[in-house]
Amino acid sequence: MSEAASSPRPEDPARPEENPWSRFIHRYFSHRGSLSEGLDKLNSQLGLNTQPFAAQLQTDTTVKTPTANHARSVMYAPDMDGQADPGEVVWVDIRPRRGGEMESRAVLIIGRNGHTLLTLLISENKDHLSEDNWLPIGSGPWENRGGESWIRLDKLIEVPESQILRRGVSMPERRFDRISARLRNDYGWR
Repeated sequence: MSEAASSPRPEDPARPEENPWSRFIHRYFSHRGSLSEGLDKLNSQLGLNTQPFAAQLQTDTTVKTPTANHARSVMYAPDMDGQADPGEVVWVDIRPRRGGEMESRAVLIIGRNGHTLLTLLISENKDHLSEDNWLPIGSGPWENRGGESWIRLDKLIEVPESQILRRGVSMPERRFDRISARLRNDYGWR
């Protein structure tokens, strides 16, 4: 009998054992390449900028559409769990008028479409008192002057969730219910 046949063969370190757990670990946790290559790939998959101090241009990423175009069920569900929910008031940079400057404005979240929030604009402008497409919502922590506020019902603002500023403010449930009732009655929401 030859010596090669009687001695055990050294295992190939690149090949996993036949054990299912070993195959799993080798398949999902082995890597090729450098750590920096892996981090670059991870950052690109997460949508993170690979340049540490890249300039971020302030752009208007909001889309304004008729509220009736997004009719869906609406329910009050604010939860300060890290994800923006219907019933929360958040701030977003929008351009109120074409060619105007960007402004930070309070909006009410009434729904979502993936990572895009469906919101209604809140305003303190007293000119909205006599306009049918604006509903009075009273005062709250979303205003600067401490007076009456209105919410626009006929135009919905779609905002990427990554573009909002949260301050832990939610609309009182009874006010949200009044807003929901108008959306159901006038704009086909459920």
